[in-house]
Amino acid sequence: MSNLVRHPVIGVILGLAALGLIYRLWTNPSALFLTLMITALFAVGLYFLLTRVVLPRRSGGMDSNYRKALKQSKARQKQQEAAKQRRRKKKSHLKVIDGQRKK
Repeated sequence: MSNLVRHPVIGVILGLAALGLIYRLWTNPSALFLTLMITALFAVGLYFLLTRVVLPRRSGGMDSNYRKALKQSKARQKQQEAAKQRRRKKKSHLKVIDGQRKK
């Protein structure tokens, strides 16, 4: 945040905005609050429009492709687990010979 304020153009814009808000609050506070309410309602409406209507249409194909890949991955994992269970241990080709040792 401090890097943004250090740039002179941004600092001037933020300073003028703060000066304008203070002036508007001093001269006509009801108009300021009305403007802020209208801006907030517009922002909420735009957010709702983008998140519920526009963006789901754009990402619909990716979600279905992701679901398809996830389904394939789970099926492949089940096949690998089943293959592991089917494998049996091979009998050892070594044989223990009982011998008699002298002490």
